[in-house]
Amino acid sequence: MQFSFLTDWPVRSATLAAFASFASFVLAALAAGSAVYWALQWQDEQSLSLKPTVGITTTAPVDSAKMARLLGADPASRSLAASSAALVAAKYKLWGVIAHGNNGSALIAIDESPAKPYRVGDRVGDNLTLLSVQARSAALAPSLQASASITLNLPALLAASAASSAAK
Repeated sequence: MQFSFLTDWPVRSATLAAFASFASFVLAALAAGSAVYWALQWQDEQSLSLKPTVGITTTAPVDSAKMARLLGADPASRSLAASSAALVAAKYKLWGVIAHGNNGSALIAIDESPAKPYRVGDRVGDNLTLLSVQARSAALAPSLQASASITLNLPALLAASAASSAAK
């Protein structure tokens, strides 16, 4: 009794081995391609999240004296105090805040110099102290016992930049 499948066994074995090695190669290539794709996607998301969001406003500057007159204020008594406070506030720029109860710190740049970290109670510039920090703002005052004379706010988050990063 002779079986026909036994006579051509080496041929079938070689064919099956070739098919198995080809299938293994295809699966390995698919796995490598998938790994590269997801690595590039992850890298793109990381680069988007590390980019600072900068608020660019295109609105015209507001004349505070005209606005005060419109709202009924006496411009003669307030103009000097308002202009000096505005000049001092323009000197400081808030870059970041870490708020934690009564403690915290703020990243503040003075006169276009690189931003430096300040803790609550630290001297900021020549004559101001970091009085308090909150989620998106920092208050400066002449001393810790005085009331806040300047409040620095972080720029508003742009809905457009959030939408564009969500779309990608």
